[in-house]
Amino acid sequence: MTDHWLHEYPLRVQFDEVDQYGIVHHSKYFIYMERARVDLLATLQKRGGGMPLDFTLIVVSAEIKYRSPARFLDEVVVEQSVHKMGASKLQLQYRIRRGDELLVEALLVLAFINADGRPVRAPEILREALSFVGGA
Repeated sequence: MTDHWLHEYPLRVQFDEVDQYGIVHHSKYFIYMERARVDLLATLQKRGGGMPLDFTLIVVSAEIKYRSPARFLDEVVVEQSVHKMGASKLQLQYRIRRGDELLVEALLVLAFINADGRPVRAPEILREALSFVGGA
């Protein structure tokens, strides 16, 4: 995994994200990563002068390692970076941290699809933006 993290998304763990023991349910980490990804795309769209987002990204595979649990009201940061950029797929790597403590590591493969659900090439403007900030 890279040492260059292109985007950080801070959040505070909410009550509806934890189990009866106050520990974040494992499925919520995917929501955290999605929130960070949406925030990244919004940031890139603003930087790109209104970059068109006429595509959808869907998760086609995920590899995740849980290191330590987050708990109710913890302040965590979702870090993400481009691991690899293909013509129609994107691999993003994630780390979720509480301060200096690593809680989760993940690698997600996402595919670009159009409104009909068919694979499409990643928009060139997005490819350029992601390769510039992520070093992909």
